[in-house]
Amino acid sequence: MPARPTWLRPLAGRCSLALLSLWVAVSLVFVLLHVVPADFITQKLANLENQGTESRLVEFVDEIEVGVTDVRVGVGATLAEIAAEHNLSLSELLTLNPKRGAQEELSTGARVTVLAGEWLSQLAVRWRVVREEDAEQGMRLLQERNPGIEFPVRDGRAYAPSGTVLTLHDGMSVAELAQLNRINAEDIIEANPPGTPGNPDGALSEDTVLRQGDLIVMPTIRITEAAIRHRLGVDRSLAAQYGDFLWNVMRFKHPPSFQTQENSLAIVARALPRTVQLNLFALFVAIALGVPLGFVTSRRREGTFAAVGRGLSGLALAVPAVWLAILLAVLVTPGGVFEDGLWSIPITDPDARDITKSPVQFLALYSIPALSGGLILAGAFAAATRRSLAAGGSTVSPRRLLTCVLSELRFWLPVFLAVNMTLELLFSIPGFGLLLIQRLNQADVPVSQAIACITALFVVFSFVAIDLIRARLTGEGVSL
Repeated sequence: MPARPTWLRPLAGRCSLALLSLWVAVSLVFVLLHVVPADFITQKLANLENQGTESRLVEFVDEIEVGVTDVRVGVGATLAEIAAEHNLSLSELLTLNPKRGAQEELSTGARVTVLAGEWLSQLAVRWRVVREEDAEQGMRLLQERNPGIEFPVRDGRAYAPSGTVLTLHDGMSVAELAQLNRINAEDIIEANPPGTPGNPDGALSEDTVLRQGDLIVMPTIRITEAAIRHRLGVDRSLAAQYGDFLWNVMRFKHPPSFQTQENSLAIVARALPRTVQLNLFALFVAIALGVPLGFVTSRRREGTFAAVGRGLSGLALAVPAVWLAILLAVLVTPGGVFEDGLWSIPITDPDARDITKSPVQFLALYSIPALSGGLILAGAFAAATRRSLAAGGSTVSPRRLLTCVLSELRFWLPVFLAVNMTLELLFSIPGFGLLLIQRLNQADVPVSQAIACITALFVVFSFVAIDLIRARLTGEGVSL
């Protein structure tokens, strides 16, 4: 059996170290978004104080009369299309909607009846028989509490026929009502002080049983806050949240966006090409400027030209990228340094963000951020090239040169990515940087987590890939 190459031997240890680094990185993301004071979830919940009334008087309900189930019509829909969508026969749908024709194009937003009754599971949740996550249990409870009613089944789900008088429960204590709304009984008692309609004699307590027609003031603001905390998953212990977070990271399955309920990874995937384009462009600029500059300054070690070259490579490492980008934008934009300018930066043109749609506009938008973002790597590559040539004497070894360049790339990669994400903000490029700031401001934690975790995953395993390539080039093992 042939021996494994020496450069592959420590691979398992290097991958283990990479996984450990990734775990530390994503754990820091979790801490920053969940634990630090004034976190974004707390800020989001604080905004509830400016929304609606804090409480409202309601009449407690023990039984209801069942209605029908209908749906809103989309653009240009017909009854035939709705029947197919909801697995109904057209004749059945026409019977439920006698005033509508089979091929009639319905107006957008109109309501069409699709069931002569209501699903028991939906009734149980809407009328607070059970919580949303216990909908199936609620269906069984309603069947048990109404033994004299026959509940038809459609598509494997039981429903109550329209016009049925359905018993929800025979009274409910204040404590049970509070539990269903994810609040404390004290919250309801506090909202009903003695002498109010919900507590006229001052005897309201956790054990007080409410029945059909009783009045009670519900603390709307607290119920809404509790519902939001549950939907966002922040009503559980930090340990439980952290466990779910790690499990989601391992599966690449982040919760949906808090703002739009859209898949978080789908949102991130739309921004990814913009970030990839900018970073590849900046990397190309860094190689195109840095390596030739390193060659020139290495071959001509004396004289004004060499001194200027070494000064430029040092300046490339030191100049602030954002400051340089602003100066270059002023230089090229009409009305800046030159009245006519050199070109207009198409910040608002959507075609400029995709090189396949408009290469000219793409170059007009991306050139300055790519130059500014790639300059720090250009200085590092120039220094790496000089070292490679100095070590090789009069010969130039492409292998040694590539090894030195990869070493610099590994060292500067996190800074390089961070600089380019910052430049996305300056030039309104809808990549990871702009998306992250927007979602942090909106308290959209799942999308923010997805961006941070994918970036950390890329950086950590880029280190592994670079180390493996360097080890392959030098024939040595991967250092741990």
